[in-house]
This record gives sequence, C-alpha cells and structure tokens, in this order.
Amino acid sequence: MKQNKWSRKDVHDWWREQRKQMLSECGCEDESYSVYGKDIYTPEESFDIKRQVLEMNNQDSAICPESYSKSAQVFCDNPHEILQALRPLMRQIGVGCPQSFAMALTDMFEVAMETGVIKPFNTDDLI
Repeated sequence: MKQNKWSRKDVHDWWREQRKQMLSECGCEDESYSVYGKDIYTPEESFDIKRQVLEMNNQDSAICPESYSKSAQVFCDNPHEILQALRPLMRQIGVGCPQSFAMALTDMFEVAMETGVIKPFNTDDLI
C-alpha cells in the first residue's frame, strides 16, 4: 500500500477547508451580498410574512405585548428596510447573519431589562 505524503500546501488547504466548514454556520460566507456592500438580496416574489410572524404568538411572552405586536407589524411590512437600518451596526460588529444578530440582541435586552441595567422608553413626544 502506497502512502501519500502531504505537502505543506496540502495540509494548509485541508485545514482551510476544515476551518471553513466549522465556521460556516448558516452559509453566510457563501452569500453573494456582503454586509459591507450597498446591495441587499430581494426575492423575485414578495411574501406576506406578517401572518406567520404573528401566529408564532411571541407577543404573549413579550414584556410589552402591544409593543411587540406593533413592531412585528411594521417590521413585516418591509423586512428589507429594517435589515438596511440594522446593517450599520452589523457592519460595526462584523456579523452577517440577521437572525443570529437579532437573537443576541433579544437575549441582551431581556437580561438587561430583567436586571434593571436598562429601562424602556416612554412613547410621549416630550416630557
């Protein structure tokens, strides 16, 4: 049986591929659009995601169900606009997955509000 010796390049290429597979969580590394670019993916057909989001019933577990419902409705009307608004913060952090970004933000706000580190805003124009 013949043994193949790996060259330094073979080892380097193998490690690069292994590392890429380990880091590739949602496939964002393979996406055509960069968080640092100007363009954003838009589907050919428009989808009404509002019903699906509201059927998840997360407003029932929200600290403020009315704020959740209102936010979800506005976000669902144009998710690309919301993503573009969040994009500068995602760039600053260096992340490209909106769902993971939002989950981390949700977890941080939940803990910060429960511990009193942050407080909600009132919705009055000026006090």
